[in-house]
Amino acid sequence: MTAGAVLPFWLAMATAAIPPPLPGAPAGAAPAERPIRRVETRQPEVALTFDACATKKGWYGFDRDVFEILKREQVPATIFVSGLWVETHPEAMASLTGDPLIEFGDHSYDHPHMTSLSLSRMGQEIDETEAALSRYGRHSVAFRPPFGDWNRHVIDLVRDRQLPTVTWDVVSGDPSAHATTDGIVRAVLTQARPGSIIIFHINGRGWKTHEALPEVLAGLRERGFKFVPLSALLRGDAPAPTPPPAMTVDPMMTQAVSP
Repeated sequence: MTAGAVLPFWLAMATAAIPPPLPGAPAGAAPAERPIRRVETRQPEVALTFDACATKKGWYGFDRDVFEILKREQVPATIFVSGLWVETHPEAMASLTGDPLIEFGDHSYDHPHMTSLSLSRMGQEIDETEAALSRYGRHSVAFRPPFGDWNRHVIDLVRDRQLPTVTWDVVSGDPSAHATTDGIVRAVLTQARPGSIIIFHINGRGWKTHEALPEVLAGLRERGFKFVPLSALLRGDAPAPTPPPAMTVDPMMTQAVSP
């Protein structure tokens, strides 16, 4: 990107400065009008989240390799689905809902900029996705606004539906066509800290996600991190992890990487 170029909206939101969280509170949750980007905890726990987006222009696909890796490694994950994606991927939904380690989040119905909508349409975006999930006997544990685009009206509408609004603090960068396997691994391992919410994609937009994921999981484990469901991280009731093994830190992992 050349000097002075405008960052893509999702990247600008992801890399914006994060105010320090209050002790014992989800990062970014105070004041209440802010989404939760990370949970303040002393436990070395992180939540892996994967967006499954679909828009009116296309519903993409399903990176089954990512799901198979999660199953093989027995790693819990939260899939933020758009209602349109749910409706157009019945086989994928059958697989995901059949795995007890998978939980779901609401990612709107067709991935609009929520702040550009009327209050009525904002509510429909959330409710239509909840209805789609309910047909599989599931419900959301949180709402993630598309593009990380939110305002107080979004927060209030989501709260009225008894859901927290959640974004992320660790960006894998996997939607970019320029992403590399090594770049994704370095990006996640350098950003992750206790209470992190890590964002990937599982809808076919993650160009190198399934290639990078095994190394990401191994690297986080080597650093003593435990994978917990987002819902457990938000509640603060995930089981305490066992002490991490001794490890040698790769000096390359201390270098910041742009997503």
